[in-house]
Amino acid sequence: MFDDLIREQDVVWAAELMGLGPNGFAPVGDDDSRLRAMLNLDTIDFEACPGSGKTTLLVAKLAVLATRWPYRQQGICVLSHTNAARNEIGAKLGNSAAGISLTRYPHFVGTIHAFVNEYLALPWLRSKGVEVRCIDTQIALAKRWGLLPRNTRWALQKARLSEGCLIYTQPDYTGGITGKFGPQTQTYQALMDARRTGSEQGYFCFDEMFVWANELLDQRPEVAADLRRRFPLVFVDEAQDNSEEQSALLHRVFCAGDRPSRRQRFGDSNQAIYSRAGAEGAATDPFPGASVQALPRSYRFAQSLADEVKGLGVAPQDLIGVGPPPDHGVAHQAPTLFLFDDASVQSVLPSYGAHLVATFNTDVLERGVFTAVAGVHDLDESGRVPHAMGHYAPAYDPACSRKEAAPACFAQYMARARFEMAGSGNSDKLVNATASALLAASELVGGTHGRMARKSPHRRIIDLLADTEAYPTYLSLIETVLECRGEIAEAAWQAALLSQAEAIVRQLSGAAALDDATAFLAWPQGGAALQAGAVPIASNDNLFAYPKDAPQVRIRLGSIHSVKGETHTATLVLDSFYFAHHLSELKPWLLGAKVGGSRLNSRGNVVREGARMLGRLRLHYVAMTRPTHLLCLGMRKDAFDAEELDILIGRGWTVIDCCALAQT
Repeated sequence: MFDDLIREQDVVWAAELMGLGPNGFAPVGDDDSRLRAMLNLDTIDFEACPGSGKTTLLVAKLAVLATRWPYRQQGICVLSHTNAARNEIGAKLGNSAAGISLTRYPHFVGTIHAFVNEYLALPWLRSKGVEVRCIDTQIALAKRWGLLPRNTRWALQKARLSEGCLIYTQPDYTGGITGKFGPQTQTYQALMDARRTGSEQGYFCFDEMFVWANELLDQRPEVAADLRRRFPLVFVDEAQDNSEEQSALLHRVFCAGDRPSRRQRFGDSNQAIYSRAGAEGAATDPFPGASVQALPRSYRFAQSLADEVKGLGVAPQDLIGVGPPPDHGVAHQAPTLFLFDDASVQSVLPSYGAHLVATFNTDVLERGVFTAVAGVHDLDESGRVPHAMGHYAPAYDPACSRKEAAPACFAQYMARARFEMAGSGNSDKLVNATASALLAASELVGGTHGRMARKSPHRRIIDLLADTEAYPTYLSLIETVLECRGEIAEAAWQAALLSQAEAIVRQLSGAAALDDATAFLAWPQGGAALQAGAVPIASNDNLFAYPKDAPQVRIRLGSIHSVKGETHTATLVLDSFYFAHHLSELKPWLLGAKVGGSRLNSRGNVVREGARMLGRLRLHYVAMTRPTHLLCLGMRKDAFDAEELDILIGRGWTVIDCCALAQT
């Protein structure tokens, strides 16, 4: 059916379209992996190393298919794990008219959640007479919590159960976490009633859509066959991040049984890290499967960095470093280790900033992306130093950079937009953050417009407010936000902007009283979350500026999860604590004494590292494969003896002692 849809001459055209030149996918020596990947349309998994350009390859393949797709009522289904990945695919497809056609019927390009909502869960819920008002875990749980009797809320809090106990996993509203409360208790029955009533009112958590999608497939198994006919060719990006819940449902829809769709998955099993504590990968249909092709060439970094980091890969892979890109104009730098103790932990970021200024010229400092990340970013101040990012930067705000959690107030929407704008300057992030915040506030007071449409938040508000008195108010608010680049002064917020936001929310929701949205729209205590300060790190956007008085470089701070999939000019990976100090536990790999996720025991048998160590390896493999030019680590000085430091220096590392710098 698809065997002649991509030819070698098409590959040359696609490479030039992607800006890679005519030989962008051509064989390099005896490595023809990219060319084979472009030509292959069979069911297969591509194990793609960091910086291999897998998304570029996927988009190039889609661009060719779009020009030659012969079917009017059958389409290509392209599924991504996150909105960011979907937006990247959509932006790159926009380079050609053919690519744009893939964003329209009969094709689908979107997240797995969006696909499940559009083709399974929403049609099924509507057929049951449920008007779906909002799919948002934070809002749905707030609604359900408010439905509980006061004594039930007290009992749950006393039992240390959060609002998360109101999430269900079965279509009869059972499952999920109920703690010590069994079906025979009044508290359990109150939980069931709140789950059911909140859902019947149209408010759902994100993952509950899989519950209803599976119920549809249970009762109408022919739906899977219909979807296979509609989408005979399926691509899945970042497949290593798919949960068991996601993978099992996609396998059920596209693969299990007769006449499966052809499916290609792109990912890297060594980068399988999950945003939720305790989350695990797929068991029903794990990535990679039986049919797999490696994409081992990284165009991000040089072989010297590849040699330093590939040992952390849980599944040993060839890692061929052929970067950094020539247009950077700067040579790859030696990896650097910053040593510190309790007294000098807050000297690490200034030392990193000074090292960047000494290493890179002004042009690179201005256009480059510089980050510092830690595996743990929620600080326990009584924890061991360093416990989390907050020990290095006391004003760090974890909520600002946490991609997986929805912002809890208008202020956090602005903060996250500024954080995401760092290094890009794209003002659309501010516009859509403002719109998203207003939609969220509206939903808190009963807005029924939902957030399931494919349009951007800004376009949805434009449509909803057209021909209303709130329309010019919205445009005025957007103009103010853009003028101050999201750094709103308290006086301006209290004098005019708050009333503007309230007027817009009233129009969107149709509610006269905004009681449930008051806290969401309130100015944050102390004003720290909206207003920039004069300190080196502004707690509102998690940017560390160095030097303090006349900044030459701005360093974006975040968790490792928050930078997954990104490319940086330089990355500082900071040690953090979860049962033990992460990087200290990984010292045997850093010193070259261990490689991969398996080892030989005393009897000579191969044994797997424990789950916690495997998690550490994957997490820090992700972190250490972000930079194009400079990898840095921050670790306690007492983690090393003199001989170990000599080994690192012999491997080409530069060692900077922040303890000594702090004393001068």
